[in-house]
Amino acid sequence: MNSGHLIALKVICFILCGCAVGQDDYVRFKNSMIGQVMPYKEPFSFENAGKLIRSDYVKGGQGLTQITKDEEGNLVFHFSDQEILENTRTEKTWVGKCLTYYIVEPGTYIIKSWGFDKGGNPLSCRTWP
Repeated sequence: MNSGHLIALKVICFILCGCAVGQDDYVRFKNSMIGQVMPYKEPFSFENAGKLIRSDYVKGGQGLTQITKDEEGNLVFHFSDQEILENTRTEKTWVGKCLTYYIVEPGTYIIKSWGFDKGGNPLSCRTWP
């Protein structure tokens, strides 16, 4: 699945979720992925990585930046989703990088859980209208 497919998946989910937006909607989207199969097997960059994707205050993230293992042997998929830039249009608490991870069963690639990764700002992880 390439970044175009991921964007299409996000758009479909956005429409089906009743067009909710914000950080709570982002969390609901991530929670909906638990129990699903992780479609990626190796790191990749988004096509729009580092480019402005929403006016002049949101940059595209780097994509799937690395895959590590935790102490239980699970795969940990680290994502850089987006970055909110300081701007007159943004809330100061939103500024920062949206860094997340998925905990994945190594044999089946089933997503077991997810979380906000170190170094990021969870409030920068949001959906947009």
